[in-house]
Amino acid sequence: MKKSESEAAEYFSKDFEWEELRSEVESNPSLRHHFQSFSHSSTQSPESDVQAWKQFHTRHSSGKFFKERRYLLKEFPQLLSSSHPNSIPQKLLEVGCGNGSTILPILRANKDIVVYACDCSDETLAKAKEIINENSNAVDSFNIRFHPFCCDFSTTGFPNWLACNPCRDNFLQKQSYYFSDVKDDKGMHLRDSCSSEEIDCCIGGVDFITLIFTLSAVPLERMPRSIEECFTVLKPGGMVLFRDYGNKPDILFFSELFRK
Repeated sequence: MKKSESEAAEYFSKDFEWEELRSEVESNPSLRHHFQSFSHSSTQSPESDVQAWKQFHTRHSSGKFFKERRYLLKEFPQLLSSSHPNSIPQKLLEVGCGNGSTILPILRANKDIVVYACDCSDETLAKAKEIINENSNAVDSFNIRFHPFCCDFSTTGFPNWLACNPCRDNFLQKQSYYFSDVKDDKGMHLRDSCSSEEIDCCIGGVDFITLIFTLSAVPLERMPRSIEECFTVLKPGGMVLFRDYGNKPDILFFSELFRK
């Protein structure tokens, strides 16, 4: 293996410890659906899923289990792009934020981005807020740009203050039109054409959504609806950035989601 290939392999091995992860999945009844065939549905109730993740994060509350994911800035340079031409800050929705290991490097690197972060565990959100607060400084208070909220997007969807129903309908109608423009320039020039920025009832949707090791935590039968829900709060021209087990970091576009 060449040196560059070796470095890349090491680079992508720092998200988690495989043996610890394997032991956790095998010993946790709520995660057994990961071993089931795709033809079978999980019998675990949504309430049990949430409780299991709360217990999981409580056990790993020291923060040692997750490492800060600085590599995401290399894989997703779109997150480093500046604000819109009209100086409106770009908005990121981090789904399944855990203890903030994805959020912190983004806040550090891009001073013009506002992060909305959700998780189904109140305990985890409290830990994330603690970590973000500890890393803030007098020059750049991350708390001003960090907005956590409790939500299980796979069962309840996202709250309307992210994008009201009229905005959601408008986003979905325009997504496929903007897809070709975003694909051509690899998302580096997102187009902000929505007048929803001035609507008081919601924040007008988000420019980016990150799903970092989140989809694998969603039972298979709830996964399509969960992904679709993400696109209902994504501005036209926005992007879903995801990474999960067995996949390299990638970008999920609207037309790819719904193509037959």
